[in-house]
Amino acid sequence: MNKTIQLLVITLLLWNNGFAQHLIKTAKLISDFDYAVKKNKEMHQGLYKYESALITDKKIEELRTSIQEPMTKLEFYMLLRKLIALTNEGHTGIGLPKWTMIKVGLSKSFLPLSVKFCNKELIVTQNYGKAIKNLNRGDKIITINGKSISELTAKLMPLITSDGFNTSSKYEWIGGINFSLLYRLVYGKTKNYTIEVEKHKTKTIQKLVIPAIRFTKFKQKNGKFTYKKTKNKAFEIKIINDSIAYLNVSSFSADLNYEPFYKEAFQKIKKANIKHLILDIQKNEGGTEGNENLLFSYLSDTVIQKYNAVTMLPKPYQINKKDADYILDKWQLKNTIAQRGNYTLKSDYYSTLGYKNPEKKLIYTGKLYVLISGLTFSGGAEMASLLKMTNRAIFIGEETGGAYQGNVSGYSETVKLPNTKITITIPTVNFQINVNPKIKGQGVLPDYIVPQTRKDYLNNENSKLNFILNLLTTKQNYEN
Repeated sequence: MNKTIQLLVITLLLWNNGFAQHLIKTAKLISDFDYAVKKNKEMHQGLYKYESALITDKKIEELRTSIQEPMTKLEFYMLLRKLIALTNEGHTGIGLPKWTMIKVGLSKSFLPLSVKFCNKELIVTQNYGKAIKNLNRGDKIITINGKSISELTAKLMPLITSDGFNTSSKYEWIGGINFSLLYRLVYGKTKNYTIEVEKHKTKTIQKLVIPAIRFTKFKQKNGKFTYKKTKNKAFEIKIINDSIAYLNVSSFSADLNYEPFYKEAFQKIKKANIKHLILDIQKNEGGTEGNENLLFSYLSDTVIQKYNAVTMLPKPYQINKKDADYILDKWQLKNTIAQRGNYTLKSDYYSTLGYKNPEKKLIYTGKLYVLISGLTFSGGAEMASLLKMTNRAIFIGEETGGAYQGNVSGYSETVKLPNTKITITIPTVNFQINVNPKIKGQGVLPDYIVPQTRKDYLNNENSKLNFILNLLTTKQNYEN
């Protein structure tokens, strides 16, 4: 599924100071802002999903009131990012027109590092600029240009949309080179970056000055650190021993061959008489609806009501009601809401994928342990929700990036603002998981909180997997 942060990457690639200084009249900005609000209210059901209309509309009005004078397109873009964050939906996107990006030149002012948050510590993963003595992979960044990492994240995080009030996904999506892009967006150009780092091995603190680079330098061949990369396999089945198996499903995208893999994997699990199955979906960011349901069908022989409802506002329904997929899914407008056919609410609905239900003998009924993280999003998070709502599994890791109670995704509409030509992508289908959590806006929470440690990351070790294997193979916890 789409992630908002990817649109930010595209937006920033071709930005220069000359373009950023062009001011747009206040009246045009307010007009575009009002248009964006109007379209979201017409098509986005996430806007009032986690907070009341009174609270959300007050926040919208505060943003509108802040438009007191002309702004650059960059400044207005940042304001709009705060607006779409109020949808509390990670599938909402925003971008700038392609003609603008082509017209302007490349920026020279990016922090040359890729980074990763490990348990909220920001560590260096690669250097794409000048080789810097005493800068190594795994060093923890303490400050950048005099600002602490907590100060920086407080500024950068609001520019990333997420499901509900989730932050685990933001800590994941801000990694890689996205941190540099966000920093550039908020703080502008600079020739050099002064950073303080804590050395990974010695724990000593050093201050380093690092020259900025062009965005085009972010290429693998320019990386200064050499290390063995972990290949992210879409599918993996391992029989650990005569009682434990490990199953990795890192995507539900449309281009993977799920049915034969699941059949083969669960045949192996059945043959080995596995009592403890570890399912790894910590990097599963979703994909095509139905793929998560097929996996669930191999883990439970009960067909449940997955959704309370699948709905859409009248505006996007009227736009697309003659679409073949809409007709197939039996969308109908009922009073003030469009609803999808009731048969699609079930956990054995496989969309248009044509799957068959698994053989009963292959359905796994033993103990199940699920590895989750902030990257468990969209369909991956729905998989976690299915297992949570049926009390089918024990969860290890971090809160899922996707909300426990569902998401607004599926079909989407792209809106172009009349004056600034900034585009907003509005997801339109409200998938309401059949749960009623006490606290709304959270993901699936782990039974055992296990973040990825810096040491394990650097050694290509899976912290969450290591934890559950240790738990299962310790004598007092092991169950035959």
